[in-house]
Amino acid sequence: MKVSRVGVVGLGGIGRVHISGWRELGAELHGFDELPESRAVAQEDLGLQVHPDLASLLRSVDVVDVCTPTDTHAALALAALRAGKPVICEKPLARTLEEADELISASEQAGVPLFTAQVVRFMPEYASAQAAVAAGRIGRPAVMRFTREGGMPNPQGWYHDTARSAGIIGDVMIHDIDFARWLAGDVVRVYAKLMRPAGPQNGPTHAYAILTHVGGTISHLTASWARQGGSFRTSYELAGSDGMIDYASDQRPVVQTIPGTLAAPAGSSFGSSFTRELAEFRAAIEGGPQPRVTAHDGRAALAVALAAVTSAQTGQAVELPVSSTPYEGSAPVAAEVASA
Repeated sequence: MKVSRVGVVGLGGIGRVHISGWRELGAELHGFDELPESRAVAQEDLGLQVHPDLASLLRSVDVVDVCTPTDTHAALALAALRAGKPVICEKPLARTLEEADELISASEQAGVPLFTAQVVRFMPEYASAQAAVAAGRIGRPAVMRFTREGGMPNPQGWYHDTARSAGIIGDVMIHDIDFARWLAGDVVRVYAKLMRPAGPQNGPTHAYAILTHVGGTISHLTASWARQGGSFRTSYELAGSDGMIDYASDQRPVVQTIPGTLAAPAGSSFGSSFTRELAEFRAAIEGGPQPRVTAHDGRAALAVALAAVTSAQTGQAVELPVSSTPYEGSAPVAAEVASA
């Protein structure tokens, strides 16, 4: 099918980022938001056709892009799938595994695609590192470290309601959970902690997790809403049997500790990563190759994130079932990435 008309559901911050990406790709844009005030603002300043209800939008578009709070993903995506519309859903795919399974089942029954928007896989600094690992540049991954740190979101917002968002683990750490899986395979054990309470109503703002992958790789993940000054920082260290790839968004480019090699230059555009992501999903919907991240990947990342939440609550490690063969290394995603 040809993707010409795109319906973005959720016209807040992340919805606007997706709208910008779709506009760059030349799509005819439609929008819907359950909040009347958001619809009014969008009609005024976003330059797209805003619909008064979801049913109207579904009748008017080829694809639905869900950009709403986490706890609303399942109902909105399910309605679109049952209407025969391919769905792109912002991470996490759903709030619970039961909802994620229902969405995947509905997608398969309807015969229409369902994708989860784990955008880190599309950021050059991360995609190039994956390509280097997949090509064996560092040997077998042994220990990987990831950080993702930013300022506090709106203290009154839904992010702090763990029943809606799964907190900082479900909203922030899930990015690096997905990336760690992409590099080293399924996660079979999780131990996590939540720290730095920011007042009785806001809950924890700092999370730490240790993941054990099916092939023995250990990943250390840190996510924080406690970074001062409002800046956002990410980093990783990927240590293997033959070398290491090292990156920090505020300090250094992506480099490998292997003479004469460079994974990729730093300085990717946040916005363009979303455009690349949407372009790859669109190509798949139109009959092209499977994208680098699927709904099943989204479900797997959610399973690890929820296990981390449980571990943090109980103080005990959580074992996860093995759903793939032992790690053999993942394939590079595309020639232009592999050769960067």
